[in-house]
Amino acid sequence: MPGKRRKAQILEAATQLFAEMGYEGTALRDVAESCGMTKAALYYHFADKEALLRAVVEMRMSRMIDMMEMALGKVPQDQPVERIRAFVRASANHIDHDRAGWVVGSRIFWSIEAPIDRTAVVELRDRYEGLLRAEIEKGIAAGLLAERDPGMMARMILSWLNYIPRWHRLDGQLSSAEIADQFLDMTLDGVRPR
Repeated sequence: MPGKRRKAQILEAATQLFAEMGYEGTALRDVAESCGMTKAALYYHFADKEALLRAVVEMRMSRMIDMMEMALGKVPQDQPVERIRAFVRASANHIDHDRAGWVVGSRIFWSIEAPIDRTAVVELRDRYEGLLRAEIEKGIAAGLLAERDPGMMARMILSWLNYIPRWHRLDGQLSSAEIADQFLDMTLDGVRPR
């Protein structure tokens, strides 16, 4: 298998295993076996488990940022509340289409211990959160949202988004996007100016 395809296969397998078994519960041997390769061959692509986790998180977060920018690009700049909704819907759709990736990106990335590795993934997480926060700031400036801490508002929205995969079933009555729409309406009702 060509190197690029093999690396993509390893990243996909690691994502699934990290999401299912957790970082601590996943051994490099598990990832190698899932890919039909030896552990020694896996080391050719990744020096250790933490390097593999960082690569998984960086790939997933970069994809998600691209999706958010694409979703935001479809809504006019002067409609911050609708842009917030677009961000939330795109995030929720991502939960349904890549649940394992969402779990790794939102929870397991804290398993990265090396400061330089953690800094890189935290920067990506901050870019993702910053897209939402910028729209909240615009909504406040336009008088469409109450004057509250935009960082806290963003973290509140991201908190309930991150919690959806813990209880939502993909075969349930509502999609993650439909649930997120309801949560966002409840959230916005609480932060609209009175």
